[in-house]
Amino acid sequence: MQLRWSFVPGGLAAILALIPSLCRAQDWTMSQFDDGSFFSATLSPVDGPGPALVCGERSPQGLSAAVTGNTEPDITPAGAFRVYVSDRAIGGPGAHRQTRDDVMLVVGDSGFRLRGLRWNELFSTWEVDLPATDPAFAGIAAQERFELRSDQGSHVISAAGFDAGLWQLTGYCSAMFTAVGLPWSTGQAGAMLRAAEADIRRGCGGPASRTDKAILSANIDGDGVEDIVLDWGEVTCLGGAPRPFCGASMCSAALYVSALYPRTGRPEDWLAQGVWLQPLSNGNDGVAMGASPSSCRQTGQPNGCAAILYWNGTGLVTLR
Repeated sequence: MQLRWSFVPGGLAAILALIPSLCRAQDWTMSQFDDGSFFSATLSPVDGPGPALVCGERSPQGLSAAVTGNTEPDITPAGAFRVYVSDRAIGGPGAHRQTRDDVMLVVGDSGFRLRGLRWNELFSTWEVDLPATDPAFAGIAAQERFELRSDQGSHVISAAGFDAGLWQLTGYCSAMFTAVGLPWSTGQAGAMLRAAEADIRRGCGGPASRTDKAILSANIDGDGVEDIVLDWGEVTCLGGAPRPFCGASMCSAALYVSALYPRTGRPEDWLAQGVWLQPLSNGNDGVAMGASPSSCRQTGQPNGCAAILYWNGTGLVTLR
């Protein structure tokens, strides 16, 4: 039976080189393990009773478990995370209760119920498998904290650094599953878009409206993973200041470049008066950013001008 949340009111080496073996993501830690027979990776809070996200499968090294002695590996579906929730947070199974539906994550004004949590007697914890693209993960990434509720009570958990940790976890799991012939089809696809949408919710402190020019899909670094350009000038926050990332004439433009984001956990921010894509001769997209009238006059272009950013193999530079 497939279990889901319910909503309530370059190559392996190149990818792994971007992901440290133990990454401190503020209040969350991403760790990885590979003994030659099986691999696994875990994203979990540094302190407290929060849930842990895990992926795991056989190792690309191909050693037998009889050699390593690893007889209790984490084996999870491709494109999904196994969510472990400790009995210290929500209580044990009791005499006959091996599954439960009372546990919910409250993220902002939304609730995501963990339906079909099952008791894992081997690890003495509760677990459920969820798609890596589940909207609850994007919801948590967009907030400063979330709440774990059950009939045992509630716990408030910091979400600081969850977004960067989730990206690192997805990158590692995607690379390793692909290496053993199990494509992580829902892994990195759309990751930059989800990061941009999460930043809109976070930056606005809630819902926002945007035009069809707010988010541009691009091929900036040529690595085959969608890049995203977010023009904050085309976003209107529905609560508080409507344009918190705009000045008198310029707005912030955020570039979510898949080759950079895993290392930094944040977009590349620039100021611009309008943003658009400029096809380049190498097949990639350049990002054109309109300059202010005063800047244009200083360069002798009184009718408007733009700077074009392009990927030079290691970073973003201005085309001259």
